[in-house]
Amino acid sequence: MQISKTPSAPCWADLSTTDTDAARLFYEALFGWRSRPVAEPGSDGYSMFALDAEDGHLVAGVGPVADPRQPAAWLPYFQSSGTDAVTARVSGNGGRVVAGPMPVLEQGRLTVCQDPAGAAFGLWEPRAHAGFEAVNVPSSFCWFELLTRDGARAVDFYQSVLGWGTRQRPFGNDGRAVYTEWTVADEAFGGMVDMSAGEFPPEVPSHWNLYVAVDAPDATAARCQELGGRVLVEPTTIPTGRFAILADPQGAAFSVMHFTEPAGGF
Repeated sequence: MQISKTPSAPCWADLSTTDTDAARLFYEALFGWRSRPVAEPGSDGYSMFALDAEDGHLVAGVGPVADPRQPAAWLPYFQSSGTDAVTARVSGNGGRVVAGPMPVLEQGRLTVCQDPAGAAFGLWEPRAHAGFEAVNVPSSFCWFELLTRDGARAVDFYQSVLGWGTRQRPFGNDGRAVYTEWTVADEAFGGMVDMSAGEFPPEVPSHWNLYVAVDAPDATAARCQELGGRVLVEPTTIPTGRFAILADPQGAAFSVMHFTEPAGGF
């Protein structure tokens, strides 16, 4: 496992959901996570997911949606050593600040933002809570993928706001398609899919798609359905491994992936 403390790298992910109790049961049964509530006053029903035992490595969080009309969704957070300055760059480069910057108990400071195409993400300045304690191992997050309808503008935005690099790699069975990877300190942590090619229904908005590492995507997809979730994209083999896109019973989408070659690190 590789945990990066590099500014701008992915550092946390949490689920905002319409039914926190049901969501905890679902993810515990699907990935073997164990949830524990944040005991501090003012935590507003937020819980942490950990691998295996109660004192295991933290991998994600879960809490109630801020507005009952808000759909359940996963949100990625990117580390920031100076949240106020990075937040100012979001607004200055065509993005939108949804909430913050604001303190979260003694844990850190956060901002929730949208990029120019509307994809939501968070900025996290760690204090007591440093973020992920496990990544790139089974049942932990391993890849962060932006789906957008304006790839060129997305590259400009994230390079200007977070300083990410990009690189291209062949994609598809014939190797002629190209996939854009995001990098921090020359390490790939995610990628980008341009939805303007027409393969996505027009009602699908720009969004971040978060991947959890699993050993057997087919079995995980089947288990998701048994637990009341849905399979949005059936298990599919790609050059780097095999993946599936799933949704929990409350409708929050996420992906699972088994890499057959190293995915990079963050």
